[in-house]
Amino acid sequence: MALVPVIDRLANRLGFTRLVRDTASSYSSAWTDSSHLAQLAFESFYGQMGKYIPASRSNAMRIGSVANLRHLITGMVSRLPLFAKVNGKRAEQQPVLLSQMERGTPIATTLQWVVDDLIFYPHSWLVVRERDFYRWPTWVERVPHGKARFNSDGWLIGIEGENVKPEDVIRIDSPLGAGLLVNAAEPIKRAIALELAAALAEDNPVPTVELHDEGGNEALKNDEIEELLESWSSSRRKRGVAYTPKRIKVIPHGQHTAQLLIDGRKAIELTLVRHMNAPAWAASNAVEGATMTYDNRSLRNWELIDITLHSYTTAIDGRLSLSDITPRGWAVEFELDELTRPDQETRFKTYAIGKKHGFIDDAWIAEQEGWHAPSEGSR
Repeated sequence: MALVPVIDRLANRLGFTRLVRDTASSYSSAWTDSSHLAQLAFESFYGQMGKYIPASRSNAMRIGSVANLRHLITGMVSRLPLFAKVNGKRAEQQPVLLSQMERGTPIATTLQWVVDDLIFYPHSWLVVRERDFYRWPTWVERVPHGKARFNSDGWLIGIEGENVKPEDVIRIDSPLGAGLLVNAAEPIKRAIALELAAALAEDNPVPTVELHDEGGNEALKNDEIEELLESWSSSRRKRGVAYTPKRIKVIPHGQHTAQLLIDGRKAIELTLVRHMNAPAWAASNAVEGATMTYDNRSLRNWELIDITLHSYTTAIDGRLSLSDITPRGWAVEFELDELTRPDQETRFKTYAIGKKHGFIDDAWIAEQEGWHAPSEGSR
């Protein structure tokens, strides 16, 4: 059986594109820039594979727990409204930037990609495109890392061929420090290597098969052996059934579940969840011995906010509160009610207790529920 087609088949399964060279075969992810190359040599299947795999964002997103948490974190943060406070109270005139950051793009989309940057990279970069009469930013542009140009100090100086002014650059620092692609580079590589190894096992429905020749002294020639192996494995993949001559005995080795590396893949995915500072349940990872359940959505969300989301919201609203974006004394915050608001039954029971003891009135309840204020004298 030819070796190169095996490598091609496995690489294509995980989205790698082959690059033909004179002396070796190289692979580049179809969703990343050409600087991230995965050099897949056949010997890497025997323990050397990890060093040939780049810890790129596209590779990380092929790992189920990473993709799950990325979508969860970015989705939850991006749905939270931003607002500005002055002296502890919500400002009557809100900055334009807090309702829409980029032209033609909803703020939820911009925030989603900003948080994505903060997960995988050390920073998220925004460039001010327009300012108002008082020089406060009104429109910005998020800079994808693939288009950014940096100086020797790591500061953004351009977007592809365009230079940008230092005073127009907004840098938001990741709560993960160097970002997942640096902090968890080795687990990402190992996770992809395990997926490739499992894919190799899946190519043969029976784990590690030996075709034992019982023909005595009449040994098959090398070309006959290659033809037999190719024909037998091809038939097994296509039909699940293969013909074996009388002189050939089929001997399976090992356990299929063990060869698929299920336990190892679970362990490495849990390691990546910890690198992302999230509870295992948030990535749908079952943890042996864990029995924690939640009675309602708000309790579950509060835990996720405390453990994971607050680090991202603080990084963003803290940067937007600095004096080059908002006036001194102003503070930008995310409104968490969208995630922590109790269910309707709980809210109305609380309102009833408050009204009974005179702590609240109908106008306050209407404000909390987003209703029109009731007329005077209504109960």
